Amino acid sequence: MDSNVPVPVDHQLAPPQYNELISNPLEKITLDVGGHKFTTTINSLTTKSFFFKLLLQGDWRSSLQEDQSIFIDSDPEAFRHILQYLRRGVFPLLYDQKKGHNYKLYADILAEAKHFGIPKLECWLNDQLYLRCITSSTVWSSAYKNDRIPTGFQTTSIWGSDVTSTQLVQQDVNTVKTPICPHLAEDRSPCPRRSCYLSLGTMQDNVEKYRWAEVGRSIRFIQGWCSDSGKEFMEHWGRVSRVASPPMPESQRTVQTKQ
Repeated sequence: MDSNVPVPVDHQLAPPQYNELISNPLEKITLDVGGHKFTTTINSLTTKSFFFKLLLQGDWRSSLQEDQSIFIDSDPEAFRHILQYLRRGVFPLLYDQKKGHNYKLYADILAEAKHFGIPKLECWLNDQLYLRCITSSTVWSSAYKNDRIPTGFQTTSIWGSDVTSTQLVQQDVNTVKTPICPHLAEDRSPCPRRSCYLSLGTMQDNVEKYRWAEVGRSIRFIQGWCSDSGKEFMEHWGRVSRVASPPMPESQRTVQTKQ
């Protein structure tokens, strides 16, 4: 599903006043997000977020709290991922091999991305591009015969760290005629004593022979979908984005009014 996210003019093409009003982009700043403190630089906050570009224009220091932090009304857990993206441009891939993707947290971060005016992160979440960051496939190893698999056999990955959840899977079953000793007939197994085997060469029974294979799931990591500078994401962004300034979000109008 492609996004219809309205994309503001890119930061590099933004009106000059955006950067002119931020006198010291490397200055440290502390944010109070729901009681949790986050320290970063003005540059990290303003490069990708239009909310923070407006907030940190002009005399923003007049809104500092007593501890010299700026209060931000946001969920701390979601904001932690927002800030991580703003710093490095790496999208919040929330994936666990056993549990899968954390869709609830994705939804929370998407809501914050819209609030803070971060179009590329919003696009990545809205189009569910996190599903393209991880791909899986089934891989097979060499086969085993049943008489070569000891009791309690545990599979072990012979491929690498990218292969998980290995298990034995039955490939086929062959029925063969096998000499059976009378005192082992109940177990339907060949007698291990050579004397019985030779004397009862004409006594045969059907015995099933199994063939097994070790199967695993291979996980592949596609880096190009995991950052806003990745090749795959940039191609997608070029297709879905359109240079158009959207109506100013309510949160940004409030910030501008206060200033």
